[in-house]
Formats: sequence, structure tokens, C-alpha cells
Amino acid sequence: MLNQIISGTPMYVWVILGFLAFRGIKASVDRELTVRAVVIIPLVMLGLSAHGILSGFGTEPLVIATWVAAIAAGATVSWNMVSDKNVRILADRGTVFYRGSWGPLVMMMSIFVMKYVVNVALHVSPALHTNMLFAVISTALFGLFNGLFLGKMLHVLLMYKQAMSSNAVFASSAAV
Repeated sequence: MLNQIISGTPMYVWVILGFLAFRGIKASVDRELTVRAVVIIPLVMLGLSAHGILSGFGTEPLVIATWVAAIAAGATVSWNMVSDKNVRILADRGTVFYRGSWGPLVMMMSIFVMKYVVNVALHVSPALHTNMLFAVISTALFGLFNGLFLGKMLHVLLMYKQAMSSNAVFASSAAV
């Protein structure tokens, strides 16, 4: 059965897995990113999660509320974990410096595996589409991981905005 599941998986799923693995491995080393690069993975993961929830469970209010609440919880945790030790804004270059970490790879692979398992379970047992407990647990986990990505991203974007504003004020006062 496992062989049937793997062989029946569309090719684009493996391409997504490869992209996520590539990005996760790159995140394991210190790097300097543009603001655009800072938002790519959180938004991709949010899109994958939203697609999985909507295609698996629809727009059931409890499911959506669970997802949003879990995103908020995860975002709060990761917002508070951002510090000058792991993220620095390089205002003079307009980039963000990240300390390398295996955390993003672990989170991306966790979301991918969860989405894969949920989709397989829904395919093998269509009754799970209407099983509220399965839906709530699945969406809570998706939301938690999404929140972890989004909280860090939002905190870094705020840091970036503040640093760029300070840099602009400093540059204009230096010109006087």
C-alpha cells in the first residue's frame, strides 16, 4: 500500500519537497537575505496550509477559527524568540542577516509531512473530510507551524522598517 501511495503522488509534490529541502538546508548556515527572501517561505507555507485546509475540510467555521487561533499562538511564540543574537538588520545594505539554524528545515519538513499524511488519510478514508476531531487537530497543527514562520517574519519586517527609518533619519541629519 505504501508503494501505491508513493507512486500515486503527483510529481509536483516531489518538486515542492525538493524546494523546501533546498531552502531548509540553506537556512542552516549564516546568510544575508533581501526582504523579499524573508517573506517567501512563510508565504509559501501559509499557502500550502490554506490549500490543505480548504481542500480537505472546506470553510467550516470551527476549522478556520482553530487555524487562526493556532497561527496567533505560534506567531506569539516565534515573535518573542527573535533577538539580535539570531537576526540583525543591515540597514546600510538593505538586507537582513540570519544566524544559521536547522529549525526552518525541521518546520518545513514537518508541514510537508503533515500535509502529505493528511492528504493520504483523506484519500484513503474520505469520511475524514467530515470528521471534526481530525479536522481540528490537523488545522491546529498547520496553524501552529504557520504561526511560527509568520511571527518571526513579521517581527523581522518590523525590525527592518524601524532600522530603515532610523537609517534614513541618520542619513538626512548627516547631510545637514
